[in-house]
This record gives sequence, C-alpha cells and structure tokens, in this order.
Amino acid sequence: MMELRSEYKKHCKVQGRGINIAKHLKLKTSGNFGKVAYVTALGKYESEGHWANFWYQAHGSRRELVIEALTGRSNAEMRAIVDAFRDKRYGDSLARCMDKELKPDKFREAVLLALQGKRQEETEVYPLEYRNRDVDALYRALKSTDGGERAIIEIVVRRSDAHLREVLKTYERKHQGNFAREALRKSGNLVGELIAHVLNGVINKPARDALLLHHAIANIASSKSASHPSSHSSSSSSSPPSSRHPARSHPSSAEKDGLRYELLVSRLVRLHWDRAHLSRVKQHYRDRYAASLDDDLAAATKGDFGEFCLALCDVGR
Repeated sequence: MMELRSEYKKHCKVQGRGINIAKHLKLKTSGNFGKVAYVTALGKYESEGHWANFWYQAHGSRRELVIEALTGRSNAEMRAIVDAFRDKRYGDSLARCMDKELKPDKFREAVLLALQGKRQEETEVYPLEYRNRDVDALYRALKSTDGGERAIIEIVVRRSDAHLREVLKTYERKHQGNFAREALRKSGNLVGELIAHVLNGVINKPARDALLLHHAIANIASSKSASHPSSHSSSSSSSPPSSRHPARSHPSSAEKDGLRYELLVSRLVRLHWDRAHLSRVKQHYRDRYAASLDDDLAAATKGDFGEFCLALCDVGR
C-alpha cells in the first residue's frame, strides 16, 4: 500500500504536487464504501491511529476502536502506529491525543502505558521466578478489596504473549481458576474490556478475531431487520468543544448505524494485512459458527461496499 501511495503521487498531481491517494479517496467517495476505501488507503499503521482518534468524534460510544487499535501490539507495531499518526491539533502526537481525549482514569493509564511501546519482546524469556511473581501479583490483585487494577494493567500490558500464556497456565494450576474470566468479573468496565481483549488474543487470537467479526456482522444484520422510528434532526455546532472532557449527547439512530459499520470496517481492514492470520480466522469462523465468513458478509452488506469487504477477505491473493 505504501508503494501504491508513493506511485500515485508520481502520476497524479495538482499544480505539480503529488496527490495523497487516501485524501483523494476521502474527497471523491462517500458512504460506507468511502470509509473502507479511505481506511485501507491509509495503510496498516496510519489506519490504527485513525481509529484511535475516531472514537471520541463519534460520541465516544465505540471504545472498542481504541482497545483493538492500540492494545496487544508488539513494540515494533506500536512504534509504527505512533510514527504514522497525523493530527495537527495534537502536534502529530498520538499520546497527547489520548491524554487529552480520554477521561483521567485507569483506562487512560492503560492506553498511555501501551503507547510507550515498552512491552516485553516475544524473544525475551523471563526466569520462572518472574512468572511465579506475576501469578502471585495477579491473585492478590483479584482478591484485593481496594482496586488492584493497576497491578493487573502493568502485567497484562507490559508482558509478552508467550509470558502471559505461561502465567495463565500457572495461575490455573495453582489457583484452580481462569484468570481472564475472574478479571472480567472484577473489572466490569473499560479496563476489564481491555484486559479481556489482550488475554483473549494471548489464549487464541484467531478465535478472538473470528468472534469480533461475527459480532460486527450480526450487529449490522440485526440493525437492517429492525425498524427505526423517524426522529427530528437537531442543529449542532461545528465549533470545537471548549472543555477537556465535554458531555456528549447520545448518538442518533443514523449515527449508531454508522458506528456498526465502523467496527466491521476497522476489523476487516486490520485482519486483511496478515493473510495467514486471516485464513486461520476464517477457518475458526467456519468451525465455530458453521457458516462461511464470506457468505455472512455478502448477506449483511451490499453494493460496492460489500464487494470491497469481500475483496478484503480474499486470502488467495
């Protein structure tokens, strides 16, 4: 995609200046097709910054966009996402954007910690005593009556997938419990969702991603079959919010419908960059739901948008 963008600038120019294909698509296309084409043209890493930056503009009602874009990433991926972020309002700093737009709570702490890109590398093996220490720390955090979330965040966000996998196995042997489920019960909030997303990826990433796609498709299918009462539109100001964390109005039916498609677009585009992983996701989808991902997509989408989505799912190219 980066090669295509570079070549496009060489051949398509206005007043001698090369045109950014992503911006050109955003200008010339519209609707859900325009969204998926634009985000794909942004490339593997700039698109993740787009989703992290997008959620609060959409009434802050899709925190999944932040969680899925920025957590469970390798250090190399995180550096690439941070480097590709572009928004002059925040000096092209994704950390500054998240610091300003997220409420000052533990969820923001977890996101900012992830953005530091200081996760244990997969090739870095800690001694067994480190693993056992993490198991004990997680157990104490779960049993704590006074929070404990910070200790969980530190371990889940900072440790490698391989290390966390061993921690989860050891925790189950030692305490006869499933830490991921117990953590979600303890933190039934955004922190819990973030922890669950990372740990579900550690346990079985194809299964997690197949579930996310299934939810997104089912959400669109159910919205298409449901009837929506007409509502009167209200005028809104285009001026920027004056407070640090302004009160957000509830999204309208049309906005909710758009957000359903944003979740599908973000997940499809993200998965299509790794064809081998997408192939495993599609196989798990078939095994788990006794259905073809392509068939379910075709039934839930239509037109140019549907064709683009199906092209993203083509693992044979």
